[in-house]
Amino acid sequence: MDVNEGIPLVRGVHLNQVNKDNGDTDIDIIAIHGLDTKSPDTWTWRHHKDPNISVNWLADLLPVDVEKARIFTLDWPADLLQPSDLVPKLDGEIVTLLIDGIDRELLAKNKTRDRPILFIASCLGGIILMRALTTAADLECTTSCYCLRKATRGIIFLATPFRGTSFEDVAFWAEPGLTAWAFIRGRRVSKPFDNVKGSTFDLATLVSKFTQLYKEPDSSCLLFTFYELGMTSLWRKIFPWLPALFFKGKPLVGMPSATLDIVRDPLSLSRPHVLMNKFGSRECADYKLVAGKIKEFIGKIREGTPLAQADAWIREKCYTEDRLKIERLSGTKLPMDQCYINLSIIERTGEDKDRSKKKSEEESVSQSSPFSLTARLKVETPDGTIQVDLPSLFKEREEPDDRKIQPRRILIRGRAGVGKTTLCKKIVYSFMHGELPKWTELFDRVLWVPLRNLKLEDRRRADYRFTDLFIHEYFSMSNCREDLAQALNNTLLDAPEKRSRTLFLLDGLDEVSQGLSEGGMSSFLGVLLDQPNVIITSRPYGKPLVGLDLELETIGFYPNQVKAYINKVFTEYSDTAVRVQSFLKARSLLQGLMRIPIQLDALCFAWNGSINSSSELNTMTDVYQAIDQSLWKKDILRLGKKHDNELVEAAYIQESGWTEIENLVSTEILFLEILAFTGLQNDTIEFDSTHLGQILHRFADILPGFLPSKTMPPLSFLRTSDSLMETSHRTYHFLHLTYQEYFAARYFVRQWKTNKPLKYLVLNGHKNENPTLIEAIQFLGENKYTARYDILWRFVAGLLDAEGKAEEFFQAIEDEPHDLLGPTHQRLVMHCLSEVSTEMSLRKRLEDKLKEWLLFEYKFTGKTRLAKEVECPESALLDTMQEVGIDEKIGILKRVARRPAIPPHIVTLVTSWLKDGEFITRKKDVLLALQAQSSLSGELLTAVVARLGDENWNVREAALGVLQAQSSLSDELLTAVVARLGDENWNVRKAALGVLQAQSSLSDELLTAVAARLEDEHRYLASPV
Repeated sequence: MDVNEGIPLVRGVHLNQVNKDNGDTDIDIIAIHGLDTKSPDTWTWRHHKDPNISVNWLADLLPVDVEKARIFTLDWPADLLQPSDLVPKLDGEIVTLLIDGIDRELLAKNKTRDRPILFIASCLGGIILMRALTTAADLECTTSCYCLRKATRGIIFLATPFRGTSFEDVAFWAEPGLTAWAFIRGRRVSKPFDNVKGSTFDLATLVSKFTQLYKEPDSSCLLFTFYELGMTSLWRKIFPWLPALFFKGKPLVGMPSATLDIVRDPLSLSRPHVLMNKFGSRECADYKLVAGKIKEFIGKIREGTPLAQADAWIREKCYTEDRLKIERLSGTKLPMDQCYINLSIIERTGEDKDRSKKKSEEESVSQSSPFSLTARLKVETPDGTIQVDLPSLFKEREEPDDRKIQPRRILIRGRAGVGKTTLCKKIVYSFMHGELPKWTELFDRVLWVPLRNLKLEDRRRADYRFTDLFIHEYFSMSNCREDLAQALNNTLLDAPEKRSRTLFLLDGLDEVSQGLSEGGMSSFLGVLLDQPNVIITSRPYGKPLVGLDLELETIGFYPNQVKAYINKVFTEYSDTAVRVQSFLKARSLLQGLMRIPIQLDALCFAWNGSINSSSELNTMTDVYQAIDQSLWKKDILRLGKKHDNELVEAAYIQESGWTEIENLVSTEILFLEILAFTGLQNDTIEFDSTHLGQILHRFADILPGFLPSKTMPPLSFLRTSDSLMETSHRTYHFLHLTYQEYFAARYFVRQWKTNKPLKYLVLNGHKNENPTLIEAIQFLGENKYTARYDILWRFVAGLLDAEGKAEEFFQAIEDEPHDLLGPTHQRLVMHCLSEVSTEMSLRKRLEDKLKEWLLFEYKFTGKTRLAKEVECPESALLDTMQEVGIDEKIGILKRVARRPAIPPHIVTLVTSWLKDGEFITRKKDVLLALQAQSSLSGELLTAVVARLGDENWNVREAALGVLQAQSSLSDELLTAVVARLGDENWNVRKAALGVLQAQSSLSDELLTAVAARLEDEHRYLASPV
């Protein structure tokens, strides 16, 4: 809008915007002048010596102090004298014009008719405004009156004569003269003039009515009054020829008249009445008072706008502590600072692939097998260049093609149970508590939407809109649900600059990608996904999304986070924390498993119960069985189980073995087994009431009278999507996908041992769907190489081995059909062997076959991928390494060294290589292979340090490279490193310095030793330690 363009309104009322409109505004300021004046004169200060120097404070000063506001002046028929040939306008007529004009030309043109208005009313303009608002209250049934009342959020009165003016002192002399003067000019005095003569009954009634309207403390309209201290001499204006002693002045609208009883602490301005609406600069003390109050009011209005109310409601009523809590298995709350969420970039574009191809063989070897347990569970520590922390998620980043982008549309993938919903909770919590400063620069709000809720029957409508979503998700309990939802919806309809202030957090795309593939809800889902600012979480699934700026995946705890978490859990028992860490350190396979947050929580919960430092738990199955037993002990109490018609007490159950526990919860265990197996078959991890109804209907013969709404909430193995939702709308999932696989394996083993067929359903919602029956051995034959059953088969092997019945299972694996290419079959055998004891008679024959495959693979490919996997049996590796030449030995070592830890017997073998004369020319290669390890054993480290004195400088340099890779070194080892600062070869000196620089701190003694060595002035020693 042109700032100088007036907007003509009907019958003598018009608005004029005086500041530039940048489109990003959310409030209107309307200034109303008084009697016998007009805009812009009312608001313009002029220098008393040079009238050409002028300042219109509404146009020139105020826009600097109030941002995102449109500023208007409103002119109305305020002439003191009106033509005598026209019927005089009564106050009511002027009020009607004002209401109609504001509605027609301002409110009706706004995208929302309740866009807030702050009025600045000067002198008699305040009286006219009061009449307009009281009239609007009386006629609120009309749209224009309702909208004006609702939109008016604040009024600042400048010397408004609520009880008349001091004109009453001279009215006896002045009014006849004024009337006569008007008559001579063919005019008459206007009716509004009556309001300035004194406090009349009509004016007192108006003030009383207005006061009643806005006296409530929680009124939506803010009020404030300013009164004048400057003197005005009306006698001099009427009789300018009288002596000066008659010119004694007084405030025209003093404090008694210019204040309202409902306005506390009115302020005075040190100026006469004529200057109460004129200010010459921002340094003017009176201007600072008025502008400060305007700014204060705008801040309060924005806090209380429908949008602000909507944001406040979501923060206070939806994002509650209960909703965002992350609960440990013990029932205690997990502090957010211990909620570690690790993200890494997924390489997806052609540029990424080209970059990957350029990696050297050494770099590619460093990556663990994609078939390993840690890779399947997504708990590997990624390369530092692709790690992304939460605060910098929206930070500008450089693409592989050198383009710079600021991500706004982000997809975060994660396997079931890895913590995607926990991530959403942490995002919401951190945003609300100001822990993401970069985010708050970009966004005003984060809207967390669990997408699974879109599948609810009451939402599956063709005309589903954002307002419906907002009411369902956030405002269903509010009396103003429609208004709040509309306010939130309006932010999406505004200009792109403003729309970009809303971030959608869309949780669980995979859960609706198929169920909403058709119909109106599918269209709405598409609109939701197309929002300019989104974070979408999803399990990996095939359908690609377009227009993404960044794709990430959630990964497990980093090793240092595992340690920190354990220390936090056992804060009061530091010895226990040390024992837990030692327990994990001795079991490399479990180290990877416990990088899953919920698994680590379960281990800590079960510690000193079913698990302790002396427990013989060497396999994943061992740990899950121990956790299984520990959690059932807890759930038996929560379920209120009885024994001999008496409630089971904690003291009794803690001393019970597995047989007693299983007898008490046999039905619940069977239910979880059936639920898990059926879900695994249907690739389903989230179970709704329809799924549960279908399962219970078809398994009613073995689950008679099972009540899911009563039984499922107390079960520690299950989590609900939202415990605050109605029972019929809740969905459930297992703590982690591996727990679903564990219980599914239990069901398979149950049927295998009893030689009964497996029974499962197609979860399509039809209760009459007949279950599928298949023999366990047939199911194994058809699915033993299916990737999604890999962990299931591991558990099956471990569960059968616990009962001494694993050999039959391995024989079935060895039977036809076989993998034609070989490695998939060997990998399956290897994974299942990692779950069984060393005493199984069939084990030696199976490990011999693995050894043959390792030799075959290395002979024809020059590498052996199976050796990188933690599950590869140590005995097979040792036998293989003893039968091959030096080149093959070192090649296999390179693969084994990429594991989290080198197996003990391999450590002994490699230690001998560093001492053996046979490897005298290959010690460098051995050391280079060991540089992939960050926590070598003491035995091997000692052997490496011994190589610091090797006569070959290449060996010394390589040994220092191994030491630099270690997470920590003792002072004794570092002393040996310091000695190398004086090495005759500069490459060695440089490598020694690198080791010292990698340390987080050095003791005073070491620093002294380093200083002494730094007398060598070689340029590579110039940088500080």
